[in-house]
Amino acid sequence: MEVSVCFQVFVSALFAVSAAAKLSKLSSFRDTLRQLRITPLWARNVAVAIPLLELAVCVLLLFPITLRYGAVLALLLLSSFGWAAWRAKGRIVTYQWFGGLLSERFGTGLHTRHLILFLLNIYLLVAPFSSKLVSASFIEVTAVVFSSLGIVAVYALGLTLRQYHRLYQE
Repeated sequence: MEVSVCFQVFVSALFAVSAAAKLSKLSSFRDTLRQLRITPLWARNVAVAIPLLELAVCVLLLFPITLRYGAVLALLLLSSFGWAAWRAKGRIVTYQWFGGLLSERFGTGLHTRHLILFLLNIYLLVAPFSSKLVSASFIEVTAVVFSSLGIVAVYALGLTLRQYHRLYQE
């Protein structure tokens, strides 16, 4: 399997997990939006719209004909995160990453992770693609999906352990 297909499936899986987590606990994401000084009416609407757009990115990235549209939409969503980071600057705002699955403050680690995801999406936008994902076997695609979920789980565990260590530092 080509590296470009791995990136394609990885980014798609990330957006799927993010959307599912946000939709399962809209109140956490709405709280983050309120901390960014977004009015309650807008926060309620945006808290639903963003996960739905993330699901759209997930699906669009899977098909060669819509891959570029998915990459552009993903870049727009990541740009909205950049706006949120700018809006949070100088204030303590807890970012409910993956809809409350993980909570962390806007900081260097969060910005670095989103920059990497931004660069992956730029690669997906400009890389020459054909129907490579279609030619990949089900087992290969499944392996990449589970690897992607594993990366998210390991990151979540690492972040949780770091927060635990800071809380109960001796």
